[in-house]
Amino acid sequence: MVNELDNFLENYNGIKASVEERFMTRGTIELASPICQGKEVLQMGLGNGMVAKYLDKIVLKQTIIEGSSKILEKFSFKSNKTDFINTFFEKYKSENKFDVILANHVLEHVDNPSKVLNYIKLFLKDEGKLFITVPNANSIHRLIGVEMGLLSNKYQLNSSDIKGGHQRVYDFKSLKDDIKKAGLTIKDSGGYNLKMVSLSQMKDWPQELLDAIFTISQSMPKEICANLWVTCKDNG
Repeated sequence: MVNELDNFLENYNGIKASVEERFMTRGTIELASPICQGKEVLQMGLGNGMVAKYLDKIVLKQTIIEGSSKILEKFSFKSNKTDFINTFFEKYKSENKFDVILANHVLEHVDNPSKVLNYIKLFLKDEGKLFITVPNANSIHRLIGVEMGLLSNKYQLNSSDIKGGHQRVYDFKSLKDDIKKAGLTIKDSGGYNLKMVSLSQMKDWPQELLDAIFTISQSMPKEICANLWVTCKDNG
């Protein structure tokens, strides 16, 4: 399992990864920052480190759980406010509880999303929030892919999904179902970013265009956005 996670390090290199940083990751930072500012945060996964580095400037304290030692070696950094723990989500142990748990593009990767959520919510404070983002099956680019015959249906995993370790792609109903199974209640939800083509095809798009797409997406129906987000609270 460790070697399998370590293999995902290569997904943070290349054209697609560069566009993902400028588009998807920047969008996530915009959404997560107001929720995390001045708070104690538990982040599930380090990814390319961009979210962690930005939040380090504004949080009271953050802890990051990452199962890949190679990803930690590549993207971790020294800070008095950020701790890095090399373990799997299901094996994380701590006496600390957090104001915010951030699950940014995590649920599409794990074997049993509701089980992971049910465990990780143990580390939420009584009034704490869990902020989740996932890719959306109803994204315009996926529907175009179905229309062109590139996907047999909107839930099919494409080659990029498989390479990135995705096990599923969500619509809002399936996301709600996993959250409900975990004993959590959705308090707020939305979508962000609009895609008509793949990230690689967006490589020459200027940052001003990508930022404008993110801004416009905030007023669009979440059902057509590239990503879904929710904030949740523990039912207990």
